[in-house]
Amino acid sequence: MSDPIPSNLNHALTLISSTTIVAVIYTFSFILYCLCARLSYLWLRDLDRKRQTVLTFTLASVIIICGTIHVALENQYARLTFVDYSSLPGGPLGPLAQGRASLIPQIWNPTILIAEVLTLGVLLWRVWIVYSGTRFSIPVIILASLFYLAYVVTTILQSAFVWAPLSSTLPNITRTRQIVAIIALACTAASKIVMTFMIILHLMLIRQKHINLMGNTDIAAQYLGIAAMLIESYALSTAWNIGYLIAYILKNPPAHNFFTNCAVQVEILSYFLVLYRVFSGRAWDRQTQDQLSTLRWERHDIQPSGDDSGMKVVNVRATDIDEANPSAFSSRPGV
Repeated sequence: MSDPIPSNLNHALTLISSTTIVAVIYTFSFILYCLCARLSYLWLRDLDRKRQTVLTFTLASVIIICGTIHVALENQYARLTFVDYSSLPGGPLGPLAQGRASLIPQIWNPTILIAEVLTLGVLLWRVWIVYSGTRFSIPVIILASLFYLAYVVTTILQSAFVWAPLSSTLPNITRTRQIVAIIALACTAASKIVMTFMIILHLMLIRQKHINLMGNTDIAAQYLGIAAMLIESYALSTAWNIGYLIAYILKNPPAHNFFTNCAVQVEILSYFLVLYRVFSGRAWDRQTQDQLSTLRWERHDIQPSGDDSGMKVVNVRATDIDEANPSAFSSRPGV
């Protein structure tokens, strides 16, 4: 006789994650999208970056549309399996109930694919921004691009094998689908972990060097704070993906379904956290390294008479640098 407790836990986590938790995460993403929309309107007044702002906000709109479709279909899928077909043999997670509602996953799979490819592409862009102008920029960007391409190819193959018309015509499709799914999972986890590690490692090295030379400053807290580094590197999405990978390896159905249902919404939220920092002028850009280097040079070049005057000189120099070298992603246009 099977133990009903694991089954009930699986049902509960699957239902809650596919409805309540997904909706809560989507709400945060939508709020950030609205804030970015307001900031992008201010950016449009700057003619020099008007085109870039339009493209960035268009990308954000596509991603939030994908997130909206996903959360709506997730709730509809939960209603069908847990309400309409829950009385079928096997329950809401049984093959009969899942088969009756199989049309919905066929619809949301392309949506998830688009959202994941775009959001991970933004992570690749952040790697390029952070390492731009450094000695290791070329090998790092090439390595990150290879991981991204491997992720895109394997994810597209996985979606193709899941597609119903194709899966019904190929022999031994179940075994092939499992192999492709494992490869896609490995590429997804590797690409996110590697790119996140690249960003965090570079920013931590700069942070340590800056603090050793100048101590804690406002500009260091803005660009090199712990929270800033975690947001810049998609750490939330990467940690979620690691949790999914652990659940997959341990073959824990409740945890596996929990991480799977929320994965795309967590990726979208990670993207909008980065985008909000970009539009609010707090994200790392190509000129941030130069600003920090200039501050360190000013610190060594000017010898103040006391601690208070020294701090005053540093603050004035930081303001002058921001006014003399406005970055494309470091400040919003004046109202």
